Amino acid sequence: MPSHSTPSLPLRWHLVRLAIGTLLPVVVFAAVLVFQLAGSERQAAERRVAHSARMLAASFEQEMAGSIRTLQALAESDALARGDLEAFLAECVRVRGTQPSWKVVLLIAPDGQSLLNTGVPWGARPPPLAERESFMRVIQTHEPTVGRIATGKGSAGALAFPIRVPVMRDGSLRYVLTAVITPESLVQVVASQGSSGEEWTRSLVDQGGLMAARTRDPARFVGKPAPRSFLEKTRLSNEDVYADVSLDGTEVYVAFSRSPAWGWTASVVNPRRLLDAPLADSMLAVGGLGLALLLVSASGAWVFSRRIERSIAHASAAAAALSRGELPQKAPSSVRELARLGEALEHSGRLLREREAERDAHLAVSEAARAEAVAATRAKDAFLAMLGHELRNPLAPIVTSMDLLRARGLARTPEHEVITRQLQHVVRLVDDLLDVSRITRGHLELRREPVELSSVVTRALEAVAPLIQQRRHVLEADVSPGAWLLADPDRLTQVVANLLTNAAKYTPPGGHLLVRARDVEGGFSLVVEDDGPGLPPDILPRIFEPFVQGPRTVDRSEGGLGLGLALVRSLVEAHGGQVEAHDKGPGQGCTFTVWLPGHLRVERPSSIPGEAPREASPAREFMAGNRFGVLVVDDNVDAAELLTDLLEMNGYEVRMAHDCEEALNRLEVFLPQLVLLDIGLPGVDGYGVAERIRRRLGDASPVFAALTGFGQAEDRARSHAAGFLQHFVKPLNIDDLLAFVESLRTRQKGAA
Repeated sequence: MPSHSTPSLPLRWHLVRLAIGTLLPVVVFAAVLVFQLAGSERQAAERRVAHSARMLAASFEQEMAGSIRTLQALAESDALARGDLEAFLAECVRVRGTQPSWKVVLLIAPDGQSLLNTGVPWGARPPPLAERESFMRVIQTHEPTVGRIATGKGSAGALAFPIRVPVMRDGSLRYVLTAVITPESLVQVVASQGSSGEEWTRSLVDQGGLMAARTRDPARFVGKPAPRSFLEKTRLSNEDVYADVSLDGTEVYVAFSRSPAWGWTASVVNPRRLLDAPLADSMLAVGGLGLALLLVSASGAWVFSRRIERSIAHASAAAAALSRGELPQKAPSSVRELARLGEALEHSGRLLREREAERDAHLAVSEAARAEAVAATRAKDAFLAMLGHELRNPLAPIVTSMDLLRARGLARTPEHEVITRQLQHVVRLVDDLLDVSRITRGHLELRREPVELSSVVTRALEAVAPLIQQRRHVLEADVSPGAWLLADPDRLTQVVANLLTNAAKYTPPGGHLLVRARDVEGGFSLVVEDDGPGLPPDILPRIFEPFVQGPRTVDRSEGGLGLGLALVRSLVEAHGGQVEAHDKGPGQGCTFTVWLPGHLRVERPSSIPGEAPREASPAREFMAGNRFGVLVVDDNVDAAELLTDLLEMNGYEVRMAHDCEEALNRLEVFLPQLVLLDIGLPGVDGYGVAERIRRRLGDASPVFAALTGFGQAEDRARSHAAGFLQHFVKPLNIDDLLAFVESLRTRQKGAA
């Protein structure tokens, strides 16, 4: 089938189209620019007209202000103060002679009775008021005012408007002093704002919409209502510029500005042709120039196209030769770009090869850096694990010694209580450090189960009770019962305990603490408040970041690593919640609020794990004649001996060993039901010792429980996989250990 393609055109026609297509937007842009410039010029002219209207209004206000000041000075006359109206009339006549714009001066009583009028002799009855609106305004406001134009009743119907000022005596209105002014006096005001020969028309309109003054044909328009369109516009705005038709039928732009003081409106009227003519002239000029440029550009493109066609033909021949594997023949070209095309391609190839080599080098460096970072992370994790192990190993015998002393009734002195509290503090620091490491590596795991909110708070209060008692704080707990949620009870208890510990440490002794837990709409709310010194503004935004602490005393009596609140935020966010801190002001304490989402809410389960009360120390009940054998294997001699003594005191038969060989030797004469096995033994580790014992005893193998300073999740998983029934982390919680041993002895008795 024949192919259908768009017919091609010679290069010259493409160049002509290119020239026209390139120049046409420029011409259009120029036209738009000229249009905008002309529009801007017209807007500037409109602004000038509006400014002229504002200046006219200001000039009117200034003129009225001068008359008001003169009237106010006249109102201070001693003759008027004495009530000598005849003498005051003489003063008014004298002052009127200094004010060419004033027609007459009136003195009016508050009831509207005219007391004197400079236009009539003393004793003659003055004519009544011609305009009462402004008079009533002075009566009501006790402020000067300018009235509207009215026809005088005593001057052959001449137009005039009043300027009135109140005459106050002892805080009350005694008289209204008025100067009556004819519109002819405003001619100078409107004329002073323009120049001779100017086509602008300026006018003043009073509050009632009557024309008071006009620069053009005033005899025809003064005293007449302003155009309806003008009155409608002035009702909507105090100042504007709009297009209209003047009273004599000319298309104009009208600018007006209302006097804010007296309500009169100044207007300036400008013929529309003066503003629109520049735009029409500019567009005509741009159109003619653009057409001429298009013709010139098209002709030039037609002439130069032949030269470019020859250069392109040479370049095409060279490309065809290169495609055939031949060396292209260089041909002279007036187009520099075509002449340098081959050189550019060759140079681009070299640059590409260099960039590829550079990329490979950067990739190798990046891989090395990544491997180094991974190695550093692993080394840090290993260091933290080893740090926890090495710190817990010496703590274990100390804690066991304290438990042993308490069991023997020897740990009831204040010194022993101090040692116990400080040991708990060190253990908590180690746990916090390892918890933060676990969270930053994303290894935090929550063991969710139904838990009552009140039990979480109760456990937290038990954990921090020694610290609160030590600092003699007053603690108030307000917890709503019956609130159940699906959460990790240990971690949630840790959240509340850390917040309470933080509040107790930073609150001066004898302070007040409040913990409040609520099942609220949309979730759960946990609030811990104190009345301590509060949080500095520079600390508050970073309070939940690791290692951030408030101001410390020189002796660092508050202690800690600054990890407690960081753990709070991480554990709360792991539950899908939020935590925030609020400072109540210097010396007023602060508030920490934990919010947990409503989707954690669960119904109270029918059976609750661990709900049955556990006896304080069931394993401490000695059962004579039913010895339960325990083998303690630990290379820390002190820890092994102390743990042995403690277990023997609770009625168990105990042997100890310090390495693999000694443990195997013990089995020759002693068959235990439980082996408490340290994982980090010298030579053969705990996993190897357990394997050797199983091989030797077979089905008679005892139960194994790990006793180690390694307490991370992967350590627990490994011991479980190796067949260890329990994983105890040093330093031991003796009650937990004894409960575990007693459960094994009870199980053995039941099997027997």
